[in-house]
Amino acid sequence: MVEIWTPNGYVDTMEEWKKSQYPTNNKPLYPAYVTSIISEPYGTLLRKYGLIFGSNFKPTDDNCGMIYRKIQCSKDHFHGPSWRHMRCNDPGCPVCYVKYASQMADRITERIQGFKTVYRDTHKTSRTYHLIFWGPPRAERPYASLREAFAEAKRLLGIMGATSATVWYHPYRIKNEIKEQLRRYRRAHNMDGRAGFWKLAHDDVLNLGGIEQYMMYGPHWHAIATGFLLNVVTFNKLTQFSGICDVTGINMGGGYKKRRYLDREEEVHEVAHYISTHAARAAGKSSVRYFGDISYRKLARECVQEKIKDVLCQTCGSRLEEHECNEAGELYLNNEGRSLRKLKDNITEKVKYYLYWKHGQPKPDMATSTQAMITRYCNR
Repeated sequence: MVEIWTPNGYVDTMEEWKKSQYPTNNKPLYPAYVTSIISEPYGTLLRKYGLIFGSNFKPTDDNCGMIYRKIQCSKDHFHGPSWRHMRCNDPGCPVCYVKYASQMADRITERIQGFKTVYRDTHKTSRTYHLIFWGPPRAERPYASLREAFAEAKRLLGIMGATSATVWYHPYRIKNEIKEQLRRYRRAHNMDGRAGFWKLAHDDVLNLGGIEQYMMYGPHWHAIATGFLLNVVTFNKLTQFSGICDVTGINMGGGYKKRRYLDREEEVHEVAHYISTHAARAAGKSSVRYFGDISYRKLARECVQEKIKDVLCQTCGSRLEEHECNEAGELYLNNEGRSLRKLKDNITEKVKYYLYWKHGQPKPDMATSTQAMITRYCNR
């Protein structure tokens, strides 16, 4: 039996979940359901190899994911209204982890774009790409900590020849036989590749009983990297570990795959967000590391300007209003149909502008430099 979480507790069937997610006005409270993955014996597995985002037994608070604010156009409330959800900002929360990963992706994208402004005129940048790599099998030698896992990643990247890398550690992977089932599910429901395997596994779309049925231990790393890499055959030979062989007796080493180039900022953010949703995490530790020319030791930054900007309707350009609403996303109205609980007449956001430069070199002069500043929206 699959236990599906809703703000009112667990339910046993998809029909009950749909009723809780889609109330009478057909507006969802939260577009996902989750299953526990800390129950034994899988809890021991997760603690041994590293917790992943959203792996707590249940949401941090019963209100996580619940609608409590409505944002709408001041001129026409049918112009793409949106809702604010209650968030605990805990990466382990199976409801709020997606928002936490999105905030991580914002910071990562900003740094990568800043890196590009510094190295835009040099061959070292080449093009950024999504890289997946792994070392020799470690079934009997699991990484003891994130520090050890990232130390191994740094060693492998050095062998490969990457000049910069933003790296995540993933101790688990989706089972091969499950991947094919998830592909068939996506085709049957007209989903494209943006519906990632881990999101589908977290939602238990195959009704297998929980995400632990989808995954297996298979340590590897994801990176957004630059640089010309060593031939994969040579890399495999250089990373072979004495005594580790496959069923044919061949000594096994590491490998890598270059998935796709990330030329646009939106592509960088999309990949960074998805990878962050199932990266390994540890309490009080960052789940991402920067190596090479993008590291903190080599790339400096400074916030050079802050502004408060109005957030306007994307349809007509009018100002946006914020109203208190009920759990179904409906406003509290008077007899004349006007909102009784308007909270803000105008929605604003803080915008920060960052300047990047190489450590050891003078900071660029904003008055004369042609280097572009990086914009970051801080409270979206």
